[in-house]
This record gives sequence, C-alpha cells and structure tokens, in this order.
Amino acid sequence: MKEEDKTLISVIIPVYNAENYLDACIQSITAQTYEAWELWLVDDGSKDASGVICDTWAQEDPRIHVVHTENKGAAAARNLGVKKAGGDCVAFIDSDDTVEKEYLEYLVMLLGQYKAEIAVCGYQKKYPGSSKREYFENKLPWKLPNHYPEQIVKNRKKNNSEEPVAMSGATAMEKLLYQSQFMSVPWGMISKRSLWETVSFPEGTKAEDMGCIYKLFATAKRVVYGPEAFYHYYQRGNNTMFSTSNERNRAYYKHCRDMIVYVKANYPEKYGAAVSRHFSACFQILSETPLKKEYRAFYEMLYKDIRKCQNMVLADGKAKIRNRGAALLSLVSIPLLHRVLRIYYLLQKKKVEKE
Repeated sequence: MKEEDKTLISVIIPVYNAENYLDACIQSITAQTYEAWELWLVDDGSKDASGVICDTWAQEDPRIHVVHTENKGAAAARNLGVKKAGGDCVAFIDSDDTVEKEYLEYLVMLLGQYKAEIAVCGYQKKYPGSSKREYFENKLPWKLPNHYPEQIVKNRKKNNSEEPVAMSGATAMEKLLYQSQFMSVPWGMISKRSLWETVSFPEGTKAEDMGCIYKLFATAKRVVYGPEAFYHYYQRGNNTMFSTSNERNRAYYKHCRDMIVYVKANYPEKYGAAVSRHFSACFQILSETPLKKEYRAFYEMLYKDIRKCQNMVLADGKAKIRNRGAALLSLVSIPLLHRVLRIYYLLQKKKVEKE
C-alpha cells in the first residue's frame, strides 16, 4: 500500500509540565514503523520548558503541530486535540509515557483486519530507574511479524495460541466495566475520529477518563483487542496512580454514579457490570481516603453505596474474584476493610516512590 493511501492517524498528547519526559515520548512517535501520522502537542499552560520543547520538535518535523492554551486540564486539552485532528483515527498518549515503534502499525492492522472502530493493545508497567517490567496482555498470537523486536518476544509470557479478539461495542463496554482486558484510559488504543462527534472528555473535572471511555466503547459498533504490550505505562511517584486528592476522588465517585445511570437507561442488560465497576471504585477511593474527621461524610457515603452493591456483586459470576471477595469481607465490617485498604495503599505508594 502506498503511503498516501494509508489511514492518517492523529496522535494527541496533552502536555503539562512534562519537560523531564516529553522528549522520550515524542521520540517514540517519530520512530514509528507506520509513517502516516500527525502529532498534536497541546501545551496546557505549562510553567516549565515543555512549551519550548514542543515548539522545537514542531520546527524539526512538519507532521508535528503545537497548540498553546491556558491551563484547563487534560480533558480540555484532549478535546481540543480532537477538534484539531485531521486524521481518520485518533490516538492519545500521555506525555510521560512511551510506545514501541510498532505501536501504530499494530493498531492500524487490527482496525483493518477486524473491521473495527476501536483497536486496543496490551501494555507494560515500567518503573523508572529499574529494569522491572510487568506485562499486561493475553496470550501471544499464532504468528509474530518478522520485524517484532527480539527482546520483546523473549520477555513475553510463554503462552502460545490466542489471537486478537473482536466484539461488539456493547460487549467491550461490559468487559471494560468488569475490568477484563480493557481499562478506563484513553491511551493504548486508536479509535475512529467519527466516534468523537458524540463523545468527549468531561471538562472542568478530575478523573475525566472514567466519565468518557465507557461511552466511547458503547458508541462503537466493533472493538478489537490485541495482546501485544506495545504501550509503556510508567509508574512514577507523581503520576495519577498515587497523586490523588479529595477533589479527584469526589469526581471519580460522581463519574461512576453517572455511569450507572447511563448504563441502566441505555444497556439495562449490562447493569450488573456497572454495579461491579462502581463497587470496585468505592474500594479504590476508600484506600486513598484518610480516616480523618474531615473526610467522614464522604467515606460514610461510600460505605452506604458498598452496602447497596455488596449482595449483587457477591452473586455475580462475571464480577472479578477480588470484587466478590471484597463483597464477602464487606459483610463483616466495612470500616475494618477500609483500614486494611488504607494501610496497603500507603505501603504500595511508598514502594513506587522508592523505585
């Protein structure tokens, strides 16, 4: 296929105070084996040298474009990137992450081969300053293309049969909510630009991914998941995994409640998946919520929701084992479980900060 006949991918990177990671992120895009791409760097009011780095890259490569805006958050930056995008498909990458050079080629191949509107791949958790990697993927396809890096192949789990899996958008949404194969994140996938005509990231709020991705999946007619772990998700002490706040957790909680309403109204047969996802979110938020007087009203609200969901989750054979286990333990004592989760969270945070 001639280069001019290939699908143009608009890669969108929201940038905010990312001077220490941005070069590596952009370099991983310019190194792609698939060359039909454009890159939109949306500088979201950075106060460090990120804006200058963006402009420097744009001067070196005509496929790279920069938009400088006042700080409005990642949701607004991504929405602006979508509006600027000229490609048939869009791909979001976080500014402190990187991708393998086959990333776009693999996702485009999946999209075309399975006639899908969204293609998702596996990912690696990487720890700065450490050789440690955790792979999140299914089994290897029957056959790997010859140009796949030998080191990646050696590091793969030694399973040997599963191919990519395609499904309806509604089924993919259900898997997402059951936390199987998919996560509520915009990275690690490409999607048809047309899907974003009716879906957008909720602006002016935190945890915006939770308020958007399930709707994107539901909007698609077909979604394909490929097991190759071509996205590098860096675990840093200052990333959103551990950079939590009361504001973010309240937004996360609201998005989950809105999700239950949306699913019940539009996909009532998937309601159990929505309840399971909200149940899981409540426990995640509890782990990040200190047992202090000023947070009492909030975590009592979480306790109430857990009590409402626990029996349904416990009886749901599709729910993750850890969710059903949490439901069982919550029948004994939610406050005690809250304390245990809080201790575990603080230990994990300290571990990541050391690595």
